[in-house]
Amino acid sequence: MSTKKPLYLADEYGNVHYLADELARGGQGVVYRTSDDDLAIKQPLDENGNPDKDVDLRKTFQKIRTLELPKGIPLSLPLAILRDAPGYVMRLLNGMSPFSGFSLDGEQRIEMEKNELPQWLGGIPDKKFAQDLAYYAETGSTCRRLYALFKCASILARLHNAGIVYGDISQNNVFISKNIPGECWLIDADNLRLEIPSGGHTVFTPRLGAPEIVQGKDSSRPRTDCWAFSVMAFQMLALCHPFIGKKVLEPDDDCGWDSEPPSSDMPADLDEQAYAGYLPYIDDEDDDSNGFQGGLPRQLVLTEPLCRLFQETFGAGRLQPHRRPSMTFWAVELAKAFDNSVLCPNCRMSYYFMADTVMCPYCQTPRPGLVVAKTPHWSKILTAQVAMMAGSHLNGPAMGEIDEATSFVIDLPHRLFNAFSLTSADSTAYSALVDLKNKTVTPPRGAKTLPSDLTFEFVIPEALKHEASHKGAAQ
Repeated sequence: MSTKKPLYLADEYGNVHYLADELARGGQGVVYRTSDDDLAIKQPLDENGNPDKDVDLRKTFQKIRTLELPKGIPLSLPLAILRDAPGYVMRLLNGMSPFSGFSLDGEQRIEMEKNELPQWLGGIPDKKFAQDLAYYAETGSTCRRLYALFKCASILARLHNAGIVYGDISQNNVFISKNIPGECWLIDADNLRLEIPSGGHTVFTPRLGAPEIVQGKDSSRPRTDCWAFSVMAFQMLALCHPFIGKKVLEPDDDCGWDSEPPSSDMPADLDEQAYAGYLPYIDDEDDDSNGFQGGLPRQLVLTEPLCRLFQETFGAGRLQPHRRPSMTFWAVELAKAFDNSVLCPNCRMSYYFMADTVMCPYCQTPRPGLVVAKTPHWSKILTAQVAMMAGSHLNGPAMGEIDEATSFVIDLPHRLFNAFSLTSADSTAYSALVDLKNKTVTPPRGAKTLPSDLTFEFVIPEALKHEASHKGAAQ
């Protein structure tokens, strides 16, 4: 397979684009950064990994341009077709990276071999899994993954509400900014189309395709997008595939890799059976024949509503596509899960806030001081660690001393005060100055007055409690 890329490519308008590093590569093509921070180039690839000259991009893009896309949708549409090679120029926001960056690749794993693992991972016998966890923490833990998925689900929901199918959801086609809050973009517009009753093209990334697509029974639809998104989300959060369980990992003698499949339509390879939807979901509440407890413990990375969405998608929805929850449900529950997350100041893993969970379940570090902001229909955890991720101002210690911060400014999102919106849920509605030591929340100087239906519950760490008690005794 050829991996050599040209130094530059010209588009149909005569603009020359100098290629930089490779951003993402998949079955449908390869994406390169260019010397322009806000531009990228996508090239379709043939079976041998070379630019596919048989692809009629001009006809494809004419169809895409006739679609009535939702206003302001963060989708990287083609700006120009390449002149002398297959491919096109598209917009790309600077400072963004693909969802594939949440997974540890081979080169990164080799690099990690040179360094010692964090102390909190010392008790894990499986070194490979320990490396996965270290990288998981380095890339924002569950907290940042929930945020990225919430933003992606919101985009897909808007497309589906407009009757448009995305068609090829994968970790290589979704990009997220480094900051929270930030932007999420879909970069691959090749496969956009209106949903039609039958026929149409079918594109999917291996291991993510819905059963009815892989088995050749249907074409791409919103419900197949929902399946691919759910598989991607499960892998990102739990660090395992939702269908690679004991039937694949621990096959019986009569159903091993060389056994005959039960039907002529079913592939003989067990992995392929799993990816094609012939095997039960590994956490299926009604069928544990393919159960698997590997990856991250589900109670640490999934809320109960998220568990129900996965069960409905991969349980009943495996054979009945209409049972799969829509992307709007995913967007809401992923946002709620993100807003209920606590970031550990020591190991940088995140976990869900519960009143009786006073220690980080990963490293046993005491839970940091936090405030639960509540309105009649939503709640959000406010911590100095989350403020740091958002780039907000911290009062007192320097950013490197975030663990000791007791006062910080944090933005309060629109979803905390209003009905959930796919377009504005993440926009800032108010700003708040949180003082954990004095148990106060006030608007920063010059900011809007906080609404009357907003309440705050202070959850103070033991260190501050002791400090307060000593201060009271001295007085």
